[in-house]
Amino acid sequence: MFPVRISHVCHSWRQIALRTPRLWRRIALSSNIDMWKERISRAGACTLDIQLFPWRPTRWSASERQYIDAMAIQWYLHPVMPLLRRWRSFEVVFKDYSPYLWNAALSGLCSRSRRSRAPTLQNLTLIYPVNDDTKEFCLFSGYAPNLRNVTLDGIRLTWLPSLFGNLVFLDYTHHGFSLGHQAVYDVVVMLEISCRLVELRILFPPRRRVVSHTRSSPVARRVLLPSLQRLHLRVEGSDIPFELMHLMSLILTPSLTSLSLIDVDHRRPTFPGLRSFFYIYAISPSIRLLRIEYRWYDPRMVSPIVSALPHLRRIVIRRPQMSDQVLNLSSRNRKARWIRDFLQPVPSQIDKVHTICEPTIGHSRYINHHIYVRPPVC
Repeated sequence: MFPVRISHVCHSWRQIALRTPRLWRRIALSSNIDMWKERISRAGACTLDIQLFPWRPTRWSASERQYIDAMAIQWYLHPVMPLLRRWRSFEVVFKDYSPYLWNAALSGLCSRSRRSRAPTLQNLTLIYPVNDDTKEFCLFSGYAPNLRNVTLDGIRLTWLPSLFGNLVFLDYTHHGFSLGHQAVYDVVVMLEISCRLVELRILFPPRRRVVSHTRSSPVARRVLLPSLQRLHLRVEGSDIPFELMHLMSLILTPSLTSLSLIDVDHRRPTFPGLRSFFYIYAISPSIRLLRIEYRWYDPRMVSPIVSALPHLRRIVIRRPQMSDQVLNLSSRNRKARWIRDFLQPVPSQIDKVHTICEPTIGHSRYINHHIYVRPPVC
């Protein structure tokens, strides 16, 4: 409601707001259809940011919950569907279960007609974690050449080069309708098409729905992501899933500079499969920033990583009931004597961030058995 508040300050501000179409481009769909039609009119020829959330903005900068079902969704989307060619972003978030939500929200985007194309679309967010519909959707008549950023959770999409070939950012939570080798194969095919990614975030959640076992043989084809710089590996559940381990053994990332190991549940102790993961996953030697959270952390792994990654400059560790610990490295002081203070801070140090410059080189056995560094790709 920011543009409305701006336009109510005074007459001069109102005139400026009414003559600035970009102020009105965000359309957060709700039952107030007339208001959103007026905002679309004020946006003029400007591209539009379409949002459909389970909450709606109020006049006092707060949000209130709104009821969403299949009929309501089609009603909300009706004013903006004819303007599909002007969409700059499309965000849909469903939190609670109701049948046929994806069908209602996306049916108008799955036509083969040219009117379903999205030539100006840059950002796409589709989130419905409790979805149980296994249908695969082919969006925008297979044409969205400017699409750069995609966030998906709880949906199956037809992954076409004309749709997703130019992505630079992908936040992907696997839908759970396939697992094992089939799930790995599905993601590998996606990454082969979206090979221009700069940032990738991936999660294989433990939830299981209608599961298809259509592939029994391991996936052997490798994927080269030459532009990937930032990688987030997220785990939700009691251990690192097989799908994530297998997938990471197939990805080549010669330009990777930042690796984040995220524990969604924020628990302890260390993942049981952590040793196997670091034995399988070939860490890119180009990494400069490493972030380790909660159950990804094992104190025995810090020194081997420091020794194995020559370009590593910073390690950030997050543990339960502690502030982030930051280990800054330099090319001159990688031989350590102070790592003990970093790994086992005294109580007075728990509430503040540490900057330690000289980790020790120890645990050679852990280096041999846990840390595998892939040589640079020529």
